[in-house]
Amino acid sequence: MSILQAISDIGLLRDINEDYAFCSSHPKNPIVKLMVLADGMGGKSQGDVASQEVVADIEAWFYHEDVGILSEIDGVSAILDKRIQNINKYLIQKYGENFLGTTLTLALIGREKTLFYNIGDSRGYIYKDKELIQVTEDDSGVWTYYKYGDVDKDDLRFFPTNNFITACVGLSESFCKSRAYIVKNTYDMALLVTDGVTDLLGDNDIKKCLVKKKQKDILKHIIDTAVHKDLKLKVPTSLKMKYKGRFTVPVHGRDNASGVIYIKD
Repeated sequence: MSILQAISDIGLLRDINEDYAFCSSHPKNPIVKLMVLADGMGGKSQGDVASQEVVADIEAWFYHEDVGILSEIDGVSAILDKRIQNINKYLIQKYGENFLGTTLTLALIGREKTLFYNIGDSRGYIYKDKELIQVTEDDSGVWTYYKYGDVDKDDLRFFPTNNFITACVGLSESFCKSRAYIVKNTYDMALLVTDGVTDLLGDNDIKKCLVKKKQKDILKHIIDTAVHKDLKLKVPTSLKMKYKGRFTVPVHGRDNASGVIYIKD
């Protein structure tokens, strides 16, 4: 039995939850599935409004788009680009420029392929052959440190600029930049998580969660671990030696933590 599930937790320190998580099978073809995560920008006003507006629009698009087009995946990223640009313009016109913003990460599962579509620093993964593979790239100021082999990915969380994103929806026209990735449906699981998870859990930590729990409890275990478990994180000595300056240690539950998971039969 397959599982399609979304969970969002307010965390331990925030007053409101600015994340919005959604998933659904298409009513006309249950093979076609949509997973969406939006993480409202905490440094701007009404991040919760931005995330809800964007996900609501994507949800409406999913239900009204030709399901045959969605099933085949090819060409869908171009359709999404137009949709997202329209959402971005709408938010700017409604709320003003540089007022609110949100990340957007989604996975559209078709007949043979899955489209991952990303704006911001939430992440999309697949789990295949007992390996957790990040499909998306982070739109963040520190991602290039990892991309060019200067820093281990799990060490990015210790940079104080880790949460400075370089792309989002709703803030300005120049910031609304997307990346699209297509993978074959040969994986066992697809997973989307916000930085409220990945700032606390490295890929190996997430992988342990995937294999330790019953399938119906996997996503809850990931979110609960990020929010409630004190992992005793420390800045690696090697990182201090290589880079001078101030580092920060993420505190469990400091942020909203959300995820969407699809586990195949």
